[in-house]
Amino acid sequence: MSPAGSPADGPTPGVLVLLRHGQSTYNAGDRFTGLLDVPLSDRGVAEARHAAALLAHAVGRHPELAPRRVVTSPLVRAAGTAAIVAAALPGPPPLDVEWRLVERHYGAFTDTPRSVVRRDHGEEAFWRYRRSFAHRPPPLGPGHPARAAVDDVLLRLPDAARAGLRPDTESLADVVDRLRPFWATTRAALARGDSLLVVGHGNSLRALSVLVDDLAPEEVVDLDVPTGQPLVHRFDRRPDVDARAGTGPDGLVPVVRGGTYLDADGAEHALADLRARGGT
Repeated sequence: MSPAGSPADGPTPGVLVLLRHGQSTYNAGDRFTGLLDVPLSDRGVAEARHAAALLAHAVGRHPELAPRRVVTSPLVRAAGTAAIVAAALPGPPPLDVEWRLVERHYGAFTDTPRSVVRRDHGEEAFWRYRRSFAHRPPPLGPGHPARAAVDDVLLRLPDAARAGLRPDTESLADVVDRLRPFWATTRAALARGDSLLVVGHGNSLRALSVLVDDLAPEEVVDLDVPTGQPLVHRFDRRPDVDARAGTGPDGLVPVVRGGTYLDADGAEHALADLRARGGT
């Protein structure tokens, strides 16, 4: 039994729900999107509405799931998903924009069909660039057709984002590093008992999962995140668990490493379809 005032005596930890935006027009076209600011497809809007209904129903049965805040990437496919979901929840909860949640910068692959990258770089390099933890795609040069569009997105982000983002390309490890301050503030909110909904992108949520679940680089290689499927993380206070198991000064550890989807069957089918197309 922990002494009074120890981390284990704090409030019940909040619940963290992660949600990848609904399908975008570039997801539908099987193109590398990265920092491009593309909208939801019609299917993506339907996925966002389905996620909203799933979460609203779950909140009705489990009020602790109701988010104090909804935190979203500023890119329109995520922000639009966040607005649809928030409107269906009690309150509704306020929306906060967090630049660190933007998608991974795919460098010279930006706005390129995946089939073209496979053809030009070979299957082995294609998978290394897409799925590895440390490899960066080739940099986005000044003459690249997508350079102006990416620069426009960067100009619309806060000064801190332009200082904190690599302007040419990113590995997943780079995305993890830029998300560390966000995870620290999110973790503090969860430790206070605040529940949160975070809406991001396939790779920004893969990177965040590295921090939430304390994943090793080899574990994240096979991690996929389907569009429009709410993933619930609950936490215990376990100050006795060592740091490798994910605990910190607040003693928070995931109850289920990897979380649980609200719609397990729907997520399973979405993941199977995603992996058949090459994964997140």
